[in-house]
Amino acid sequence: MSTKTHRPEHLADFRRPPLNEVVLGVQFSSPQGYQQIYAGEVWNLFRSEFPRVEEQPPLAPAFETFGLPTKGRQQIGLITGATHDRFWFLRQDGDELIQFQQDRLLHNWRKVGDQTNEYPRFESMVARFRGELERLQSYMNGLSPQALTINQCEVSYINYISADQGHLTASDWVRFLSFGNVEPDDFSVGFREIIRDNEGKPFARFMCEAALGLKANMQPVIQLTLTVRGAPNGPGIESSLDFLAMGRDLIICKFVECTTDEAHKKWGRVK
Repeated sequence: MSTKTHRPEHLADFRRPPLNEVVLGVQFSSPQGYQQIYAGEVWNLFRSEFPRVEEQPPLAPAFETFGLPTKGRQQIGLITGATHDRFWFLRQDGDELIQFQQDRLLHNWRKVGDQTNEYPRFESMVARFRGELERLQSYMNGLSPQALTINQCEVSYINYISADQGHLTASDWVRFLSFGNVEPDDFSVGFREIIRDNEGKPFARFMCEAALGLKANMQPVIQLTLTVRGAPNGPGIESSLDFLAMGRDLIICKFVECTTDEAHKKWGRVK
């Protein structure tokens, strides 16, 4: 199965969605022969388009696991050998960036500056991510004959929901946020759902988090983060891209379910 190149017709669409950031990412087994001293060579793969670089703390390995007791369940992170930094390779204006460490590659789009830069759409973004994965795989294959062995994938849509004017009432925007007659000073709520394959076997999770926050201009917002993360059907790039496409489709459907009809009108829903 190949990744879709056109937006599926059944998905809802909005003229003015509250989307603030999108993240596509994969986690893979640490490639043979790679050491952090080669990070500059990896940057050179993308440097013409992403000329800025920043160092960030590493992300710990994370796996969605199933069959454990619900109470006290935690993601499992196993770290062996030397730890590696995470690098951000950024476009000049900072609206897109690649995150790289020895077992991760992610591509972010985000609102920046005056917040008017438009989302390039998933189909365009995932096509570019395919090229970045293939470039990285080719480089790692040059260190030692190998392909990337991808074990987890994730896609996240981060929305900043704000009122045009007046008080931000959570229940006007998000269906599962209702606090009666008094709006709380602060809140952070979320839920998780298991995603199963056609045979009923769990392979991923959908995660929804809603929290009250502030934008840089001190405007209050509801940050609604929708994520799908889990194991692809196979360890290769194609299976991973198929997972990301599935995750995007699910996130759009869940976004519609979680938000109100009145909010859809204000965001200019066209279907």
